[in-house]
Amino acid sequence: MESRLVNCNAIPNRMRGCMKRKVRKWSIRYKVLVPSSLLLLFMFLVMGLNAYFRLESGMIALGVEEAQMAAAMADSVVDGDLLQEIREGSEGSEAYESTLAILREVQKICGIEFLYTLYSDDKVNVRYGVDTDESSGHNAPGQLFEESYAELADVFGGEEYVQDYIDVTEDGTLISVYMPIYDSNGNVAGVLGCDYDASYVEDRIIGARKSIMQLTVICVILSAVLLNLIVGRIVKSLRKVDEKIYDLVNNEGDLTQKLDITSGDELELIAGNVNAMLEYIRRIMLNISEDSRQLAESAVSVAESLTSARDGISDVSSTMEEMSAAMEETSASLFQVNESVANINNTVGNIAQKASQESSNSESTLMRVREIYEKAQSDKEMAGGLAADMSQKVNEKIQRSKAVEQIDALTAEIINITDQTSLLALNANIEAARAGEAGRGFAVVAGEIGSLAANSAKAAVEIQNVSQEVISAVNELAQEAGRMLQFMDETAMAGYEMLLENSRNYQNDVGHLSDVMRDFAGDSEELRENLDSIKEAVEAVNIAVEESAKGVVNVTEVSSDLTQSMESINKDADANKDIAEQLGVEVGKFKL
Repeated sequence: MESRLVNCNAIPNRMRGCMKRKVRKWSIRYKVLVPSSLLLLFMFLVMGLNAYFRLESGMIALGVEEAQMAAAMADSVVDGDLLQEIREGSEGSEAYESTLAILREVQKICGIEFLYTLYSDDKVNVRYGVDTDESSGHNAPGQLFEESYAELADVFGGEEYVQDYIDVTEDGTLISVYMPIYDSNGNVAGVLGCDYDASYVEDRIIGARKSIMQLTVICVILSAVLLNLIVGRIVKSLRKVDEKIYDLVNNEGDLTQKLDITSGDELELIAGNVNAMLEYIRRIMLNISEDSRQLAESAVSVAESLTSARDGISDVSSTMEEMSAAMEETSASLFQVNESVANINNTVGNIAQKASQESSNSESTLMRVREIYEKAQSDKEMAGGLAADMSQKVNEKIQRSKAVEQIDALTAEIINITDQTSLLALNANIEAARAGEAGRGFAVVAGEIGSLAANSAKAAVEIQNVSQEVISAVNELAQEAGRMLQFMDETAMAGYEMLLENSRNYQNDVGHLSDVMRDFAGDSEELRENLDSIKEAVEAVNIAVEESAKGVVNVTEVSSDLTQSMESINKDADANKDIAEQLGVEVGKFKL
């Protein structure tokens, strides 16, 4: 098993004594040596057994061949005709002795252990003829052979029998050969039995077996030693790789180290791949370090931008609240203006109605000039009362018509409010511009509010212009009424006695008064129309202000929601910042 390394970075500082861990089972050396040695032992055993069996077979074949040659040599010197004469009781005869002498000579020359002849007269039993054995186990002619005729029938039929194996018996290590012996007529006179001494073959086989075993053991030992050396070099290179990796792990993540292995084999390729992997990891770590730094800077920038945006949104929200309050005040003021315009409208209507009536009366007066001329004396007292009453009513109407001057004050207040609204819209635009993309919606709302304020200011200016015209008309009316009252006091009352003398002049004056009253009625009607326009404009402004107030409320709610979103984004940015810092710390553990 290959060694494993513990992760030093995952252990507290007090336990940073990282040590190499031993293999759990077998090391690579034993994993390679044991199977290889067993395989070599098996191969050498197979090869040795094969060589042994082939050598044994060759040696036996050689012994059989030598036995066959020795038997053939003996068979060639035996006379078949003499052999036919050797039967039971022929021991000592010339044929027996000559044949025995020849066979013993051949036996000595060829190294034959036992040499004998066999015959069979009844084709049932096989009997000895001549036996060269000089020991106590010598077989006399006619003595039965241990094998039956059936087993040697082929030999008696003229075929040779050669034993193809070595027979280890109590008489020795033998190879038996049986050859037919022919007479002069070509008939089988008997069988020559040759038990060749194969002990030297057996000794050679045993010696060869010992040599093969010794050679096998020597080859196994030498192969194991050589294999151990080869595996030792491989394991040494592996240990070098392991030590380098161990150094990489325990040198605080130093990714600049390299594996320097020049073995020229696969280990050098592995070292090259490990170096390439370290370089690849180093590039990844550099990229991660740069990305974490950029992420941290971006998180800080986002947090700062969010803080600024949150402050800007808070300012916009405050501004919106102020604008909402200002809109409410504007709405209340416009309501008051609307009521005042309605009152003025009613008053001007009454004035116009009375002016119209006075115009009709002046015409009637013009028609009754002659009657007045005739009744002037009797109506002098009545005219005085009427003049005093008319003077009082005209003064009261003039005083009431002066209420139109409040319109000018209210329109001035409206203009002031619109100026503040424009200023608030400008501030909202500035804050929206600071907020950037997030404040674009506020910029649109602020622009609409600014446009509304400009329209309101324009309408207020128009109201102010109309009110100035109304005031001018009222002043002219007051002047005319004053002149009329002066005329009544000086002419009608103070010079009533001269009425008769000046009746024609009075008729002209009454005609002029009729024209003035007609003009006054027209001016009053025009003033009422202008007041109606003012009322409509004020109502339009009031509606616009209410819509603006609703828009401001909606913008305030959106600002509140956006503030909460900004706070959530700020939390996420802070979390990203913490992650970036943690990632930077982790990457900092490596030496790049």
